[in-house]
Amino acid sequence: MLDVHAGEVFGVVGHNGAGKSTLMRVLSGIEPTDSGTVRISGATAPSDSGFPGARMAYQEGSLALELTVYENIYLSSSTWIADRRWHGPASRRAEARLNEIFPGHAIRPADYVDDLTLAERQMVEIARATIADDLSLLILDEPTESLSGGAVDHLYEYVRKLRASGHAIVLVSHRLKEILAICDRVAVMKDGAVVSTHLAGSVSEKDLFQAMGGEVVIDKTVNSAKAAGLDSERPVAVTVSMVTVDGEATQIVAHKGEVIGLAGIAGQGQEQVLDRLWRRSADVHVSTALAYVPGDRQRSGVLPIWDVARNLTITALPGMSSNGIRQMDKEDALVAEWVDRLKVRGGATAAITALSGGNQQKVIVARAFAADADTILLDDPFRGVDVHTKAELYELIKSEARKGRTIIWYSSENSEMQHCDRAYVLRAGRVAGELHGPEITDERIITLSFAEAGGPLS
Repeated sequence: MLDVHAGEVFGVVGHNGAGKSTLMRVLSGIEPTDSGTVRISGATAPSDSGFPGARMAYQEGSLALELTVYENIYLSSSTWIADRRWHGPASRRAEARLNEIFPGHAIRPADYVDDLTLAERQMVEIARATIADDLSLLILDEPTESLSGGAVDHLYEYVRKLRASGHAIVLVSHRLKEILAICDRVAVMKDGAVVSTHLAGSVSEKDLFQAMGGEVVIDKTVNSAKAAGLDSERPVAVTVSMVTVDGEATQIVAHKGEVIGLAGIAGQGQEQVLDRLWRRSADVHVSTALAYVPGDRQRSGVLPIWDVARNLTITALPGMSSNGIRQMDKEDALVAEWVDRLKVRGGATAAITALSGGNQQKVIVARAFAADADTILLDDPFRGVDVHTKAELYELIKSEARKGRTIIWYSSENSEMQHCDRAYVLRAGRVAGELHGPEITDERIITLSFAEAGGPLS
């Protein structure tokens, strides 16, 4: 039995595909149970609007992109915003709650959701879930994957405030440090079942890894072309014209077979560098074909009406056709290779939308690496992916680099940059410094992220 108490933050962890998001949809009343009983605030069956007092902020987002922020708020809050002239009350509620949870945000109620950044849409998603006069249970499914450090701190400060006022909060996250820091108890899920429950103060990250199915040993070695003195021997695959924080001209350079990181605080121009490369702007040089893993999985990644196989092969089709005719045997072999290599749950014929977020991300990453491209651009590719899957994908990146592919990789988690040969730290769209191999640490990245112009950069 799984029980969540009033005045408690209850964490849920597990591998991608363990059943976490499905359980959360059951608790919110979206999906029925096959067996067993769910009881929330005394109700054992949801109404048309879900269980009483239960609201959820979804991992993949549930906002209507073509509507404004306040229109989205009204869609799910009409019971609490009953005025015929609802535009004003909905706008005021949206603005007040966003200000309460995320002070300093730049979102206006009249903004169209489609025009917001991924982080801003996540803020609206979370704020909307809290706007309910009878709120008793708040479910947060991977709420921080799109948020920067400051926004994460503000969110958890608000969660603590809700807990103090007697609300129950269920938090699903792959970020185990956050789980242990904010939660009172933690449940571990595996293969659709809760296998253990722990007091957060009595377990470590390692304990949770093991409860999820075994300890993960991540190889943090890097090729470090710079340390090996190989830069001059490898052909240059990519250059991007940049400016340093001191205003001097410089370049981001990637050699064939290197893994290059774009590091620093989120929103400092890393994604713009990837966009310039993908669009082949006039101030960049790319010597080879490109493949791209977008940061916004739902908006720019998955093709929702297609199955896993078609999502995976779409970029590789030109290289597998003969005189414009598809070679189905080659496609089937390619799909089988990557589904097996990345252990995609559901298999080739599964609907892409039926997969967990982490397995969807595996397919998108596989699509890029299956393409006939020598340079791969990765925009925060492991957002919402569990530590075991990350380990598999880190090894994939390194093995493909050893084959001569060039990888340019942005991550919102500085610790992931330790898997790169070199990392460029960006601040306000400028290069704050360059780190090599063992120099790539959280501390050095943070130092460079806040270094004053003209000050020490390493």
